[in-house]
Amino acid sequence: MTHTPSQNDFLTSSLNKGSCDSADTYIKENSQFIKYNKGELIIKQSSPATHAIFVNKGLVKTIKESANGRTNILEIIGKGQHMGLLAVMSSTIHDYTSIALTDVEARFTPKDVFMQIMHENSDLANKIITESCLSSQKTINRLVTINNKQLPGRVADVILYFLELESGESHDSLEFPLTRNELAQFAGTTKESFIRTLTEFKNDKIISINGKAIQINSMEIIKTLSRLG
Repeated sequence: MTHTPSQNDFLTSSLNKGSCDSADTYIKENSQFIKYNKGELIIKQSSPATHAIFVNKGLVKTIKESANGRTNILEIIGKGQHMGLLAVMSSTIHDYTSIALTDVEARFTPKDVFMQIMHENSDLANKIITESCLSSQKTINRLVTINNKQLPGRVADVILYFLELESGESHDSLEFPLTRNELAQFAGTTKESFIRTLTEFKNDKIISINGKAIQINSMEIIKTLSRLG
């Protein structure tokens, strides 16, 4: 983990869209960039929520730790997204752990600075609250899907989830940032079942597989499996 000074062009998210120059300058002067290596801890569950965190580069895995030691992957946060907003705005501690899946660069803005800007800029506050709500709704929908869809639909959902995360637009290839065990957990199944379903997709020529790399040969079928479950 390394600390770097704030950069002039780092406000590339909704945090600067529609915000005034004074707010922009205030955030820059009071924020700090921190670089994390792959695998480093960024947020520890039950730690104080002292900063709003914006991912400027890389991927972050958010997990929930249970009392029996099991962990559940809630979401993957990518470039241009915030972390810890619910905790910053509604409580004093983080309810989850966040770990760098890749090398990560994140901007840390102190809670009091972040909340002051929110209070002084209603347009910005609406954007941030909307972003937080959409992120929470996406996570809820994914968790509900695990209980309601058959395995092929869930695996198709996982492919589409990471496709959107990686490209942000229409694309036909991706590289999974998770292990097969983690992917299975993300889909709500076992490693063996997840691998078997991927193999069936490959044998049916729906996808091609090369290690963690996935090439989608029939986006129409993947989307149909996702839709029909």
